[in-house]
Amino acid sequence: MNSKVSYAVAAILGGASFGARAAEPATGSTEAGTEELATITVTAQRRAQNIQDVPISMQALTAQTLQQLNVSTLDDYIKYLPNVTTANNGPGQNEVFMRGLSAGSQASQGSGSTGVWPNVAIYLDNQSGQLPNRNLDIYAADLNRIEVLEGPQGTLFGAGAEAGVIRYITNEPKLDVTEANLKAGYGVTAHGDPNSDVTAVVNLPLIANTMAVRAVLYNDTRGGYIDNVPATFTRKNTDIGIRYANYATGCAIGSA
Repeated sequence: MNSKVSYAVAAILGGASFGARAAEPATGSTEAGTEELATITVTAQRRAQNIQDVPISMQALTAQTLQQLNVSTLDDYIKYLPNVTTANNGPGQNEVFMRGLSAGSQASQGSGSTGVWPNVAIYLDNQSGQLPNRNLDIYAADLNRIEVLEGPQGTLFGAGAEAGVIRYITNEPKLDVTEANLKAGYGVTAHGDPNSDVTAVVNLPLIANTMAVRAVLYNDTRGGYIDNVPATFTRKNTDIGIRYANYATGCAIGSA
């Protein structure tokens, strides 16, 4: 009887010891998972902060992310931003919407000096790139990050930021490093013209730890394509003439 009790006590103690040892790796894995969280520094509130400490609904695309996604234009990175869409009102007239809010602007072929201002502000560093009826499409060359702030931001970014702000933050000159890099790309569009892009960056310190110059040169060529329907139209043998409308005068002209 006593031996059975001893075995039972030993089994209980052994099970408790095994449970304690099994719980130890879970603590270690939790700590490892916490250490893997990278720190992203942003300036959404006009000062450097960890993105986790910013009390604003925002997103940030770092330079590494932009390179991995091969992002260079607004149309490229907008697809990775939830609650952010665009409307194309014509060449160079993309309008950005956040959370479905729109200023109700329409396409305009004017000089860009009149029209309704979009309610999403575009900033290159601290310079506004907002224009009437459109948002400036900035080429993503030598960017440190792109910050997207959703919701009203008029306190820090003024009028035109009722729905949000998109900020392009460029790399600052490095005072103690001489470096240069070159990026080139080439692509082909089926039944269209080829695409090519070249970006060159040079960082040169002029006075050690005091003054430096950072220069960026780029060229981006995108070949489009369009179905040329009139050029591929074959007239029927039953056609006896040509008839077309003169839209300038509103008259129809024909010949037999």
